[in-house]
Order: sequence, then structure tokens, then C-alpha cells
Amino acid sequence: MKENKLIQVSTLNDLMLGDYEGSVKIKELMKHADTGIGTFDGLDGEAIFYKGKAYNGRATGEVSEMNEDDSVPFACVTKFNEDVQEKEFSFDSIEDFKEKLEKELPSKNYFYMVKLNGTFNVRVRSCFKQKKPYEPLYKVACDQREFEYHEIEGHVIGLYCPNYVEGMNLPGWHIHFLSKDLKHGGHILKVASNNATYKINKLNQWNVILPDSKDFSTFNLKEDLSAKTTAVEGSSKK
Repeated sequence: MKENKLIQVSTLNDLMLGDYEGSVKIKELMKHADTGIGTFDGLDGEAIFYKGKAYNGRATGEVSEMNEDDSVPFACVTKFNEDVQEKEFSFDSIEDFKEKLEKELPSKNYFYMVKLNGTFNVRVRSCFKQKKPYEPLYKVACDQREFEYHEIEGHVIGLYCPNYVEGMNLPGWHIHFLSKDLKHGGHILKVASNNATYKINKLNQWNVILPDSKDFSTFNLKEDLSAKTTAVEGSSKK
């Protein structure tokens, strides 16, 4: 069986509880991957890993390319196989996006990374970099910034996780946006397109890198944070 590996840094519950300390450097992640999503040290913006480079969709509305020595507290990346079939795709909402793509999955018991290219109407959000002592993510997310773009060319990177990973990661889709000119990006709240294309990679291995931090060592990572996670993931001010 061909190996298609998802590399994950830390766990979602650890991030939700406020462990924003970067534990893995970008240069280490990119040795084994080139595509994915996450965030940066201190919860500094939304990470979009595209073609082997790390971009930060910041709460200022700008995008910066990160240095290889910058680090991540949470990320999900893979070495994307571009040889898979490319398909045309149109959808009128984020709910339509998720529903149509899930019908394409041969099984919902695996992880999947998806890449889209096209022109989008999209609403994204991002959080400002936090200062210690860190507050939990469900509190920090109340101060997120949102930006809306219409008929903008760009890329969507998304990860699908099976439902049995609750607490370790987010079941279902988690998607980020990066504009073609590399100037805009973030976590997607709303999205639509009538001329996109996509490729999907099925991932049959899951490598989790656990942080060596005081927070990770002491947090109650068995706490049920599903309701708070759902609120953070999809909340929008508009």
C-alpha cells in the first residue's frame, strides 16, 4: 500500500486550552511535507502551507511568508500527490462545499487533504498574536478579525478528519484560503465558487508530534471541548 502520511503537531484540545507555544520549526515540517494548515507561535495568524512554503494570514488582513526557523504549536501537513485526478467544482456555500466533497470520499474513516484553485467569494478570519499567560482559544477567538473578498483568485487548502479523532483534531473539514497574489488569507468562514478545480489525497498514516511543554504535560486533555471547538471553528460576526 502506498504511504500517504498526515503529520500533525500537537492536539486540538491542547490548542483549545491555550498551549500556543511553538514546538516544531517550519524547516523540520517542510522536510516531509509541502501542503497543509495550522497556526504559528503565540497563535499568530492562520497558517497556509502551499508548495513547500509557509504563509501567515494575519489579523491585520495581510499575508506574510514565514521564516524556516519560525515554529508552530499546531499544524497538519502532508506531501501532496499532484498526480491524482483534477476535477471541476462549483458550490454556493461552505455547507455546499463540505457536502459535495464528502460525497467524493471513498470512506469517511480516513484523513483527506484537498487543494482547490479558482476564483472565490470568501470570508476569512484570523486572531492576533497572543501574549503570556495565554487564555483558552474559545476566549481569544472573540477578538478575531474578519475580511471578505469577492471574485478573488486563489487557493483553498483543506483537511478532512474522521469523527473518531474528536479531541485530537477536528472531525470534518477545516479549510484555509490563500489568494493567488499571496496578499490575503485566513481561516475560511464562508466560501463560494462557480469555476474551481480540486484534487484530493487520501491519507492512510497519521504521525502526531507531541509538544514537550509544561501546558501539554499538565492540561486535562480528556475534557470535552467539542461545543467550544464548534463555536470557534465556524463563528462569524456577520
